[in-house]
Amino acid sequence: MDTTITDIKILECTDSKFVRPYRISFTQDGMRRNWDCVHVHDSVSILLYHENKDAFLLVKQFRPPIWYNLSKSGENYEEMGYTYELCAGLMDKGLSEEQTIKEEAIEEVGFKLYSVEKIAVTHGALGFGGNKQTMFYAAINDDMKIGSGGGIDGERIELVYLKLEQVREFMTNEQKIKSPGLLFAFMWWGNKFKRDIV
Repeated sequence: MDTTITDIKILECTDSKFVRPYRISFTQDGMRRNWDCVHVHDSVSILLYHENKDAFLLVKQFRPPIWYNLSKSGENYEEMGYTYELCAGLMDKGLSEEQTIKEEAIEEVGFKLYSVEKIAVTHGALGFGGNKQTMFYAAINDDMKIGSGGGIDGERIELVYLKLEQVREFMTNEQKIKSPGLLFAFMWWGNKFKRDIV
């Protein structure tokens, strides 16, 4: 997959269907305060363990905000702006959380999920977003593969299989950009299935 990113421009955003800024004004301990926030959709994510490969299936994709913040800081990464993530999606289609994550699994990684297990509900971007994310788990195997994945509408998602023996090194490798939720999911899995991965 060609992952070349070129001709990046920073533009003003005034009409997004994904984020909407707003300000909350409130009184705390007798002092009036303002807090700038961003409304974003709630989301779902899933940790996928491939039984035949003894590996977790992650998605890798270019995330412009990561590129922007790293480039501003002057830090140099091997894969500038690319992240390793759980398969995930926004709750913006009017479906249930389970229906949404099953649809995302088909679109992003090409696997049909028959059942999922809820892991936890977390809230992200606590200082300005506070949106909810529900995390799930499912075991997958070769028989469940029904497509190539890769996302829709030009998402260009790359599938990455992370073998269990690679998890410990991956978790501490700062060159591989990842979220705290992914690290939590690995620890949850190791504890649930009594596997020493971290």
